[in-house]
Amino acid sequence: LKVNYESMVDWKQTTDHLRCNPQFHGLPRFDHALIQLTADETIFVRLILLFRCSILNLGSFDFALVQPYTARINGSRRMDRFFKLTRVKALPRASSIFIPLSSFIRGAVLVPDADHQDEHLIVDHLDSDMFLRMRARVR
Repeated sequence: LKVNYESMVDWKQTTDHLRCNPQFHGLPRFDHALIQLTADETIFVRLILLFRCSILNLGSFDFALVQPYTARINGSRRMDRFFKLTRVKALPRASSIFIPLSSFIRGAVLVPDADHQDEHLIVDHLDSDMFLRMRARVR
């Protein structure tokens, strides 16, 4: 999936290439992304499936099946104190949702927390755009 977005750093168009493949070079790869869930809410998701739905006389529509990272986490563990990273937790896979591809804002790097199942840390210091987006979310 090719996601074009406007960088918050220099307002230039930037592109992320997201993968959703059970056999990407012999290994499963299901990337993460930041999406616009509602007009006021952005969330992190894991891609599960990308598909196109064609409806006669209406055209084709592109969708993604994604696993939201919106499960509640204890407030004291929500921010990693040492690395200052935000922690998110996946909902059960059965709670996955369908979204239009137009909902994607950009790709995201989430690192699994080995000590807590289904919890990930959002890596926001790899690029300036994600750093600024995460600072805007905290306010």
